[in-house]
This record gives sequence, structure tokens and C-alpha cells, in this order.
Amino acid sequence: MANEGTIRIHRSIGGTGAAFRVTFVPYGGEGEEAAVAGERSFHELQQVRAFLKMLGLGAEFIKDALRQLTAGRSASVPNVSLTDKAVKSAGFGNLVNLARSNG
Repeated sequence: MANEGTIRIHRSIGGTGAAFRVTFVPYGGEGEEAAVAGERSFHELQQVRAFLKMLGLGAEFIKDALRQLTAGRSASVPNVSLTDKAVKSAGFGNLVNLARSNG
């Protein structure tokens, strides 16, 4: 089963927490109120790159996302399709449970 949605990456400036937050927002929600299925935090850009690769995103998607992050504080990768296996590996378990309960 594929889980489709948008991956959003936000870079925090300052503070002592993780510098990058990566979230997956599945389609089917209403606009800005769409439920975030999962979130992961990373301290380094290389960790974000490795995580996106693990999710199965293509090199061009990853390159574009990192380019967006370099230009500003956030990036968005729309029309992403993640397998259940990728969702579980990512720690986005809420999404799998949500899909099963709505399904």
C-alpha cells in the first residue's frame, strides 16, 4: 500500500534542539489542518539527506529539497509516495495505523 503526501523540512535557527525537523503530511486532510503523520528530527543536513534517501526519494527530489533548505529555512517535496515499509523504517508508524483505521 502506498502512502501519498508531502514531505516538509524545517530548519531551526538558534536554540539547543535539533536543527532540522522532517515531517510527512499525507493527502486527504484539509489544507493547513492536514494531520502530520510523523516527524523526525536531525542535527545535521547530511542526516536529512540520508533519511530522505532511506525513504526512497530519488536523487533529484533530494537535491531539490536540499537546495530549498540552502536558500531558506524550509523545503517541501510534494507528491511523495511512501511504501508501508518505508513509513515503518522512518518511524512514521502513526500513518500506517491511520491508514488502516480509515481504510
